[in-house]
Amino acid sequence: MYGALITAAGIAVKSTAVMASGVEVINIEAKDLVTAAGKLKKEKGMALNFITAYEVKSGYQAAYYFSNIANASAVELKVTVSKSDPTIPSLCDLFASANWQEREAYDMIGLNFDGHPNLTRILNPDNWDGHPLRKDYIGPVDALNQPVNY
Repeated sequence: MYGALITAAGIAVKSTAVMASGVEVINIEAKDLVTAAGKLKKEKGMALNFITAYEVKSGYQAAYYFSNIANASAVELKVTVSKSDPTIPSLCDLFASANWQEREAYDMIGLNFDGHPNLTRILNPDNWDGHPLRKDYIGPVDALNQPVNY
């Protein structure tokens, strides 16, 4: 349903799937994210509910969940970026709610959001070293230079 809207906008869809809940999941290139999200907002009245990010074998993936309460519909857009260039365009100009969520993804996994108005840490101190949700992250050490076990 939404895949056709995205394709009609000239966006190459890498893959689609439908979750058991009926939510369509559409994988697109990061460069097409703003256009696709704009189409969902302007033509389907979709609101951005949340953004989440995680590490996958091929790099990092960000998932954007949109819904329209009036017609009880939802769609998820996914973008995957490489570990060598983890940059995704910001959706802050389209959705104010993207601001803190993009900052969290930056802080915890290290995604850079091109065009974000204030891409700074939000959960960790400004001087924190690394991104805690990365698989290669090594956390703080104790006084004996041993990893802190939580």
